[in-house]
Amino acid sequence: MRIDNTLENELYNSGIYEAWQFVVNTVTTLSTAQYCKDTILRLLTSMQSEHEAWKEKLWDDLMAQDGKVKQIAIKTDSLPDFRTPIAGEKISTNFLLSKLTKDFFQYSRNVFDSISQIANVALLGSKAKKPDSVDFPAMLKTFNQATYSQDFPNIVAWYNSISIDPAFQYIDAFNNRTKHTCDVYLKVSMDLLGNHHSSDINPFFRKEVQHNKKNIGDYLNQILSFTQQSFDSFMDELSKEYPKKLYLSDRYNKLKCWQQKNDKNPDGDFAVVYIETSADDMSALPEHINVLLLNRCDDGTIYGKNCPIDTILVKKAGSDWGYIGRYIAAEPCADDTLLRYRKYDKDVVLGMPALFQTQHEWAAAPTFYKVNPYISITTVSDNEDFLKRVQLPF
Repeated sequence: MRIDNTLENELYNSGIYEAWQFVVNTVTTLSTAQYCKDTILRLLTSMQSEHEAWKEKLWDDLMAQDGKVKQIAIKTDSLPDFRTPIAGEKISTNFLLSKLTKDFFQYSRNVFDSISQIANVALLGSKAKKPDSVDFPAMLKTFNQATYSQDFPNIVAWYNSISIDPAFQYIDAFNNRTKHTCDVYLKVSMDLLGNHHSSDINPFFRKEVQHNKKNIGDYLNQILSFTQQSFDSFMDELSKEYPKKLYLSDRYNKLKCWQQKNDKNPDGDFAVVYIETSADDMSALPEHINVLLLNRCDDGTIYGKNCPIDTILVKKAGSDWGYIGRYIAAEPCADDTLLRYRKYDKDVVLGMPALFQTQHEWAAAPTFYKVNPYISITTVSDNEDFLKRVQLPF
């Protein structure tokens, strides 16, 4: 599946736009793993070139000697130092190889956790886990539950096939071994006089499983290819599942606002945010709603913002003052670049008292709203300067 604006808009149209940020993150994580792999191979090539240059100089020094008998001494301090310049400082190439190899497997493993964030929000909707509770093992267990395995068989099959794949098991084992137990170490060897070079990841043993020696160049290419193909196949399977929209009800992306400021009667000043409904009373509405502010501009650009509004009134559509109740935020607003739906609970205050209570609460911390992409604002005022100021976005 192509990762482009078409997909971004498809997710928006399907009511799961918050999944897009995790798609982008997965692509970025894959690109970082690719960078690590490419840099490792360049460093190995550089080491081999440096070693060959050292051998050539050794040979030249030997041939430059007069006489029939030629000899040369190889001392430790005359060997290539294998250091790579970075930002004006020479760093041990062996250190960089070790670090980048661990980074490669870390980012490769992160791809599967990022994929799981996509699956979580795109399919589970209002039943989604908190982002901090999501990783590959958690979502493997979740989708294997009876209900979700019936709802999303394609994703379940994907998770189970990945979990038993030897490539994934190696990624997972290497990552956990080097993070929590001990380094695996690399073995880079080059003949002093011959032409043999080898660069291997040492064998290691974890959780009763033996993982054999791997050639770095060949195996990193295999792992990256496996990880990319896994992401591609996941997106293909996901596209078969999210159109079902099984857990995406009671979501709101746009709000409305009524605010008034009257210099002649300041006691009547207030601003309230609301949603509209065709229902006559709150009994017909859900116990909870979820809000993420979104706006798609005429040029196709999509903007998102976590909803900072703590109280959202409910008004009968087509009426001027037909407020029937309200919803109260059940969790704090996340001041975060990570977009997420905010949950609201139905309040016990019903009818017009819901409006009066909201006005009273507003008076304790009065705030008027300026024009923005997420809330449709109606402003009434006898103050022309005020009317102009609220039309300015800043």
